[in-house]
Amino acid sequence: MPSKRLFSVEAGTIWKFSLLLILLLFPLQEVFAERIFFAGYKGGFYIRSEEEGGMELRLGGAFQTDYRYYTEEERADNRFDIRRARLRFRGQLTKYFRFGMEYEFQGNETDNLVDAYGEAVFGPSALRFGQFKEPFSLEWQSVDKAQYFAERSMGYFLGPKRDIGIMFHGSLFQDGIMYSAGLFNGDGDDGSASGPEEDSPEAAARITFSPFKRALSPWLNGIQFGASATYAKIDPLNVDLRVKSTGMVGTDRSLYVLTHNTKFGVIQDVGSRQRIGIEAAWAVGPVIFQGEYFTLTYTDLETAGDNPADADLASWYASAMWCITGEKPILSKGIVKPIYPNNFFNPQEGTWGALCLAARVEHFSGDENWINPASYVSVEEADAYSLALNWVIYPMARIVLDYTHTSLSDPIRVRVLPDGSADYIEAENVVTCRFSIDF
Repeated sequence: MPSKRLFSVEAGTIWKFSLLLILLLFPLQEVFAERIFFAGYKGGFYIRSEEEGGMELRLGGAFQTDYRYYTEEERADNRFDIRRARLRFRGQLTKYFRFGMEYEFQGNETDNLVDAYGEAVFGPSALRFGQFKEPFSLEWQSVDKAQYFAERSMGYFLGPKRDIGIMFHGSLFQDGIMYSAGLFNGDGDDGSASGPEEDSPEAAARITFSPFKRALSPWLNGIQFGASATYAKIDPLNVDLRVKSTGMVGTDRSLYVLTHNTKFGVIQDVGSRQRIGIEAAWAVGPVIFQGEYFTLTYTDLETAGDNPADADLASWYASAMWCITGEKPILSKGIVKPIYPNNFFNPQEGTWGALCLAARVEHFSGDENWINPASYVSVEEADAYSLALNWVIYPMARIVLDYTHTSLSDPIRVRVLPDGSADYIEAENVVTCRFSIDF
């Protein structure tokens, strides 16, 4: 008998919902049109009621096209790719109730609903319900537009993603402390397998602390610390971990794989899944530094004929970005904000937008006890170094050039040839060129 899901959502048809939403929020009565609402652009296109605290609808989206070049002759992965193609809606019915929806058009998956949530507002706090990001990690909570490398770090794959649930979040001491805590299904976005044995919710929480936010010194204002954690009793079907390097994102390759159907047999039972994240960031002048440490533990994994054992994985990264043209990176409300150019691209006036240089070092450590050396799909250690140049043409358009080198402690099989032999890699060098529009 299948288990009950704690929360559920129907994806529906995005266009029908959007049209209905617009018609419900903004009746097109010609005689009152000019007095009822107005439109503009501020961080996204919007239609807003004339009444203060009234209805508002924001339309946005993201489109990213990549070209990736690999130096390894053992693989044939050089390609153009649509990395993201999204449409999003945000808005409010009144100042006490907000909503959001985001849909992904890229890929062949049938479940392309990214976000779908409502939110009741209580002063500086709010109660969110639906499908959205679980509260975990500075890197994950910061929007894609504020990522200055082609991909997030390897530690991103140890954390939770989007899930269906309910979350209370808000701020204290004039945003000096930001907090969020919630309960979720624990098995990913709507349509994910939940398993027949466990339906307890996953608890997740994140808190950030800016101790010098009101300090007079600009050297101290941008310091932020934070911590995150999740805990869940899970079903064996929810053991589904695939850690990827920058060059493996968007492919069927991974550098560490642990699923319920392991090379040691089918996992028959599992205790819990526990995650911990620690973060720190410092924005000062045209520079921002940030770093995080992640751990993921599956407890009491049990296969046929073996005693229960834990699987322990960890990862960390440290990064820095310098805006060569003088823009100041901003940490606000617990996340990194996108760069806003001091001067937009306009060759006639001799302005070219913002130019930012970023560097990152990262490390991943897998559990060797759950690696079958004969499978060539997992490594015990991986180290990566990235260098990225960001040209922010406008606030909503940029070009990213990213080079990432990843060293692997063990060989990974990348292809099987027609004669039955196989090619392996122990390092990855990938150059990513991305044109991104995010409005």
